[in-house]
Amino acid sequence: MQTWLLAWREAFTCIGLGLRDARHAGLWWRSALWCMAVVALWLGLYSCFGRFFVELSAMLALVSVTGLLGLGVMDGVGTLANGPATVSQMGNIAGGLGSAAKALLSIGQIALALLALAAFFYVMVFIVGAIGTARLPLRWLLLERAKAVVARRYVAWQAPASQDASAARPAWRRRLLLLLSLLIPVWAMCVLISYLLAWNVQMIYGAAAAEVLSVEQQTALRREQRPAIFALGLLLCLLMLIPVLNLLLPALLCTSVCHLQRRSWRATGSPIKVE
Repeated sequence: MQTWLLAWREAFTCIGLGLRDARHAGLWWRSALWCMAVVALWLGLYSCFGRFFVELSAMLALVSVTGLLGLGVMDGVGTLANGPATVSQMGNIAGGLGSAAKALLSIGQIALALLALAAFFYVMVFIVGAIGTARLPLRWLLLERAKAVVARRYVAWQAPASQDASAARPAWRRRLLLLLSLLIPVWAMCVLISYLLAWNVQMIYGAAAAEVLSVEQQTALRREQRPAIFALGLLLCLLMLIPVLNLLLPALLCTSVCHLQRRSWRATGSPIKVE
């Protein structure tokens, strides 16, 4: 509990520091213009290829609800097939009508579930596509500027001489454990949600530490900061819902990640002073 409380406090602090530094070096207007360009691009794609995205969303919804659809159809067919089919069952008219009504209700619920899922995927495809497009030029458009701005805040900072990476698991072992965890029904949803929340931070994390830390040091630091990375990713996702402020998210992502790393890197010889 203490670890997660510290992680949330660190994430809030980095968001505040990143928002302050996003005003400098032209980060805010570059981020805003790029976000508007990406949204305009995807709105144009949806208007020109609307039928394709509707069919894609319907296909994804159909694949997602296949199990529920099968159960509902089999239940409805079973109740109808067991209805009044013989002379001895002709007296059970109310039961037969009840079975038919239950089957129709099940089909209606499945249809509503399909429509709801199709609408959900229609919006999610737009969001994921826009986020994936917006992150493409971040390394050369915003990250280097963000690193220079953040570096001025830590006047006595130096990279650590060493970082303990002995306890790090091999990459193939982590990926195998991730695949195995997806086989557990409830736990798989938690793992997937946590991965999606930390996706944007993880994407820029290695590039922010490039040319400063070795790969082993980056791995060790990433492992130590895993709760803070999750908390920062969740806060950034929540900020996407705030109008105007969400235009600064690319710049805020770069500056907050740089602050998160530098606040955790150990100073050698003298304490870190934050300007």
